[in-house]
Amino acid sequence: MSDLTFLKIGKRLKKARKNCGYTQSDVAKMTELNRVTISKIENGNKNIDSLTLKKLAKVYGYSLTYFLEEEEEHEELSISFRTDKLTETELEAVKWVKKLLFNFEDLKEIKEGDI
Repeated sequence: MSDLTFLKIGKRLKKARKNCGYTQSDVAKMTELNRVTISKIENGNKNIDSLTLKKLAKVYGYSLTYFLEEEEEHEELSISFRTDKLTETELEAVKWVKKLLFNFEDLKEIKEGDI
C-alpha cells in the first residue's frame, strides 16, 4: 500500500516553492493559477491533477518523480534569487537553467548506476 498522499505532494510542492524563493503570489502569476488554489494544494486541502503538477514542477525546476516518489530520495538542487522584475525572456532563461541542472543530475545518477 502506498504511503504517498496529496498532503505529502503538497508539502513537497511548498518546500520546492520556498527553495526557489517564490511566494504563492509569485507562482500564481507565473502559472495563472489562483493563489488560494496553490495554498489549498500545498496544505493537502485540494487534490492536484497531473497537468497542474507538471506545470508547478516545471516552474520550480524539479522532476515529476521528486513529487511522486513515496520516499524523498533525491538531493535538493535549487537556484533561487529575488528580484522585483523579470522579463518573460529572463524567467524562461531561469527555468531553462534549472531544467539543465536537473537533467545533469539525472545523467550523473545514470552514469554512476544509481538508477
